[in-house]
Amino acid sequence: YSIAANSSYIRDRIQRSWGRDSRVIYPPVNVEAIIAEDDWTRRLSDDELRILDFIPKEFVLGASRFVPYKRLDAAVRVGEILGLPVVLAGQGPDEARLRDFATASGIPVQFVTRPSTPLLYALFQRAQLYVFFAVEDFGIMPVEAMAAGTPVLANSLGGAGESVLTCRGGAVVRGLDSSSVLAAMGEISGVDGQALRGRTTMFSRERFGVEISDWLHEVMDGADG
Repeated sequence: YSIAANSSYIRDRIQRSWGRDSRVIYPPVNVEAIIAEDDWTRRLSDDELRILDFIPKEFVLGASRFVPYKRLDAAVRVGEILGLPVVLAGQGPDEARLRDFATASGIPVQFVTRPSTPLLYALFQRAQLYVFFAVEDFGIMPVEAMAAGTPVLANSLGGAGESVLTCRGGAVVRGLDSSSVLAAMGEISGVDGQALRGRTTMFSRERFGVEISDWLHEVMDGADG
């Protein structure tokens, strides 16, 4: 294979567009560092700990840049279906629209803007569920959430759902109707968070280094031949 793809979703697109096969090499995710800390609140400043004091004990988390295609409104929709508060973490130009959307929802929605990396990981650890409905080539943040032991509800379209299914770390849905979300929660309820953390090592930086090196050697050997 002289082409590498960062997910099977992209491999299929390459096949459709160019008629070429490719090797799937998942991107590196810093899962080792996330797994190494059992409680990310130990890494937080006093101000960040005060932020957590106002976070509900049970909540649905949406986190990414606040831009429309990231679909953070999906986390609010899931919270409405489940009757759970929602926390939206991030920053970006879509914040005003998201705040209006949250105000119009029937549930409490709390915003955590510009979270530090340790605070984001602490939110992952505390959330009952991380919702990621963007259509991405791969999707780093769902893997980070799973490395923190938190199950993920992802879009079945795109690379994020692929990582969730590969890790057996949650469920994927095509739409956000109540029946689909509730059925997915039946799958998610059986996820063992501690076991899930270990399964995310398949996306580690070390694994990526080995696979990309092997692929480059194969490509170079083929060129020499």
